[in-house]
Amino acid sequence: MKIIVSYLLVISSLGVMAQTTVQTKKLDFENKFYVSWGWNRGWYTKSDIHMVGDDYDFTLKDVSASDRQSEFSLKKYLFLTQFSVPQTNLKLGYYLNKNYSVSVGFDHMKYVVDQYQNTTITGHIDRDGKYKGVYTNDEINLAYDFLRFEHTDGLNYVFLEINRHDEWLDFAKSKVRVSTMFGAGPALLRPRTDVTLMMRQGRNVYHNAGFGVNGKAGINILLFNHITISSEVKAGYINMPNIHATEIKKDLANQQFGFLQANILMGATFGFK
Repeated sequence: MKIIVSYLLVISSLGVMAQTTVQTKKLDFENKFYVSWGWNRGWYTKSDIHMVGDDYDFTLKDVSASDRQSEFSLKKYLFLTQFSVPQTNLKLGYYLNKNYSVSVGFDHMKYVVDQYQNTTITGHIDRDGKYKGVYTNDEINLAYDFLRFEHTDGLNYVFLEINRHDEWLDFAKSKVRVSTMFGAGPALLRPRTDVTLMMRQGRNVYHNAGFGVNGKAGINILLFNHITISSEVKAGYINMPNIHATEIKKDLANQQFGFLQANILMGATFGFK
């Protein structure tokens, strides 16, 4: 977390520098497009998970979760046929002018409830078996035979953002340009949730589960007016009131949590002179 805070402070200081450095020749950004592809690492706050069905209704308190990084290989990370295996980002943007753009995109994050953690449960389970009973803030272990809960294909964050761009360095007659970027916007959550509840397998289908909102800050390097390399930090809030839990359509779950995401992206711009 200290590294992320330091990163944001550096970005903020660069933004100040942008206002005091000597003016450089500006590109004609208006009516231009950019596209980028990259990879992310995510962190999540604890959340309460409420699960309800015909024979159960309970809430798990302060459940922790992690992302799931894929082991690196060229095939997994660079082949389009494997694009959904690692945690990836896709973004398409349009410059309104030299300082503002709008972008739409897709963050393929992954969210995995930490297995075998101890938490507390409140509610009731009417299904026959070892977990049948009424609970009031009782401790429970999230063993595999009780609950496996993942958004691993994935925690799909479909966003719309408005971005502010400020160029502050120009090297070698526009061969290398460096700018800061700040943005914010809403998102639709369309996960494919993989749940096993008391050995009842989940539906594992794409569905509209809720919404999110985020802000971000980043640094962008533009090479030869066409190639982009960028790094950004995104923080936000996710609320999913309609998660498909098991193969029974009435079995639902809901949760809300905060997230922090670090992204590295590569891409291209179109139409620069």
